[in-house]
Amino acid sequence: MNIVGKGFLLLLGFVTLASAGLTLWLWPRLAGRGAKPVAGRIGLLLGTQLCLAATFLFTINALGGFYTSWAQLLGDSSAQYHLNNAGVPGAAAHDTQQLVIAPDGRGRLTGVRSGVTAQLEVYTPTDYASRPDAAKHFPVEIVDLTGYTATGMLPNYQQLATSYHVIVAVVTSAAVVPGVNVPAGTQGELFWSQDLRTALTSHYRVAAYAADWGVAGVGQSGGAAINLAVQDSTHYGLAAAVGDWTSAPPQDSWPGIDRYLGGVPSPSVRVLYNPGAPNIPRKLRLTGGPLQVATQSGLTLNSALTWLGASIQANAGVPA
Repeated sequence: MNIVGKGFLLLLGFVTLASAGLTLWLWPRLAGRGAKPVAGRIGLLLGTQLCLAATFLFTINALGGFYTSWAQLLGDSSAQYHLNNAGVPGAAAHDTQQLVIAPDGRGRLTGVRSGVTAQLEVYTPTDYASRPDAAKHFPVEIVDLTGYTATGMLPNYQQLATSYHVIVAVVTSAAVVPGVNVPAGTQGELFWSQDLRTALTSHYRVAAYAADWGVAGVGQSGGAAINLAVQDSTHYGLAAAVGDWTSAPPQDSWPGIDRYLGGVPSPSVRVLYNPGAPNIPRKLRLTGGPLQVATQSGLTLNSALTWLGASIQANAGVPA
């Protein structure tokens, strides 16, 4: 049973009420002196108080998102993971080998941290090859199409890359959709924030600042894109969700975007979504502060990528 689930909290509340009722019913029967009546009264009081305290503490935990799984509460949530430090040279070699790219920009990425394999297409501006290696580093737009199921005309990625002088990396398929890590499951956040980013950095002249990296997703991937930027604002400064996206639901590794934002300092990112989309997290309806929210009715992938390109151009080279 989910430690922050409504069912668990309702069960605790029911047990607390039942304990209080049982105490009232049995109290007259345990009146009098003697070891047994006294022990019975003490047991009833302790049981009721423990149930009440458990209900209160688990409710506070659910509201604050401090522990989102029994594994985290009991301290064994990381027992299944083992970290091997390969050192800087070894890590750089692995990052280079992650991505195999063809001359036409189509490639295959095998994440060394997440274990996720993805197909992608990379588009560079027309002046990319003509610039000396050290003369120009380009911003990056990530396009997550892993949650895209509808058919229709897709943007002209090459035109976008050239118009905004950005590198456009389109992930067309991957064995992961949510931008969160699932214990004993897919490591979505590791894939998007580390494997994909380091693979592109190893093969292309990309800019380093978070303000130079944006990500857009369609459908379910839209929520994943915003989750990614909110969680990893040191690497991604912009995110756009296209369509009727739904953010990743609360689970063992992810308390939900409202609870997450309620427990951390507001990240310095800009997000864009369609205000008519359902189930928009409450904290993404707010404006002002480091987290800047923009909305656009009828948002399409093309207009989202245009917004990313224009925002990146306006803030290029800004440290985060």
